[in-house]
Amino acid sequence: MGVCKCIVVIEDDEGIRDLLREVLEMEGYHVETAENGRAGVQLLERVEKPCLILLDLMMPVMNGWE
Repeated sequence: MGVCKCIVVIEDDEGIRDLLREVLEMEGYHVETAENGRAGVQLLERVEKPCLILLDLMMPVMNGWE
């Protein structure tokens, strides 16, 4: 089994999103981000399969539950 290094962060708060990206990149992960659920779905259609998705549940446009 290979080592997965891609993490997707879907978070509407820009400060939290940027902080998560920075910390995860310092640990050696490739990080993709989206600002809401709809953008997250679109992102997942075009990136490599992530090993982890960090998803905020309460977001505008399309929330994490949707």
